[in-house]
Amino acid sequence: MNNPQWPHPGNLAEFSFSKLSHFELFRDLPFQSYNVGDPDPTICDLKVYQDYLVYLFIRNNVPPGSRLLEVGGGDSRVLRFLSRDYECWNADKCEGLGNGPTKFISPDYRIVYDYMGSFSPELSDGYFDFVFSISALEHTPEDPTIRENILKDMNRVLKPGGYSLHCFDAILRPGGTSWINGLVPYLYSQISADTLETAISTIQNDANCYVMSQQAYDSNWKPITKDDYSEFGRPFSINVGWPQRSSAR
Repeated sequence: MNNPQWPHPGNLAEFSFSKLSHFELFRDLPFQSYNVGDPDPTICDLKVYQDYLVYLFIRNNVPPGSRLLEVGGGDSRVLRFLSRDYECWNADKCEGLGNGPTKFISPDYRIVYDYMGSFSPELSDGYFDFVFSISALEHTPEDPTIRENILKDMNRVLKPGGYSLHCFDAILRPGGTSWINGLVPYLYSQISADTLETAISTIQNDANCYVMSQQAYDSNWKPITKDDYSEFGRPFSINVGWPQRSSAR
């Protein structure tokens, strides 16, 4: 399924944050997030964008038979479409953070009930070809030690030449109050990423930036946040990808 337009390490800078143009790549695929058809950026949840981006990256760059580890995210929407071709794992403590699950089972992958950064012995050194997360690591506590341990643990479990790709929810707000979890700038300070750390002002002024619409927010997020869209802000995705050789400095 190799496609030069799909995300790969050589063009991943173009996928550093969510863009409307990316949705052109999400059509006519053997994959459906939340069991719906081709995603519509005017009505879909932000996680739908993130699911499709990760799915395309895996199909374009990770050979069948490789070992995949999803970090957090609960009952995976992506791994069930990959389990026939890959050895799939999920690491999630299942404590319900960020409205996540408190328990789940799946026939499609092995579950390790622990957080990345805990150095679980169930996740062997150098075992995985690809480690990813979707709308999970933005819930990381703003603690320098936790950030350091997460990066060390992800690089620990990756094979030499393996790859990490992580999609973070972030929020655009006016007046300099936009929000990004501190793990994002920490990662960029420690790795040689294929994505680009992009200033919020650049993202806000990019007409191609995809943000979750008010219609999608009101349907999917407002029942949880209880905040109006105008107060909460416009959710978008920051995507960070790097090869294992770019370990923490």
